[in-house]
Amino acid sequence: MVAYELWPQLTHCGALPQGLMKLQLWLWFIGMMVLSMPWHLVGLLGMPRRMAYYDYSHPDIAPQAWTVVASTLGGFLLVISAFILVYILAIAHRRPKTQPAPFAFSATAHPLSHTPIALNSFGLWVAMMIGLTLVNYGFPIAQLASLKDAYVPVIPIGSR
Repeated sequence: MVAYELWPQLTHCGALPQGLMKLQLWLWFIGMMVLSMPWHLVGLLGMPRRMAYYDYSHPDIAPQAWTVVASTLGGFLLVISAFILVYILAIAHRRPKTQPAPFAFSATAHPLSHTPIALNSFGLWVAMMIGLTLVNYGFPIAQLASLKDAYVPVIPIGSR
């Protein structure tokens, strides 16, 4: 995690405990998998989404109720992992101050070369953003604008 790289640089704290760091990262990974995989599974099985309430006593969706328990366990692992992260950073902050090694960024894969000015300014990227927006939304908006018999519900005043 980035926090494990930046914390010593920002606070000049001592070394972070490697064992706890590995435990925290594995708990986070497993917790995310256990939390999200049941959602993917029930989505593939056709469970409706964005509903305020699911009646798991209904025979059609009762077999999918275990996924809620599994997701809850995954969320619990994530909470434990978050507490371990805060604990690691707190105990490192209480250790004696040291001078950290200079922060090293990643090494380039290719030797440095001159970047073309067109790629190094905002003009090209703004033009691409405008072009992609027009491509993504232009056709559907044009379709909606060309509808002649569009149904627009009219609610009489005072009927509510």
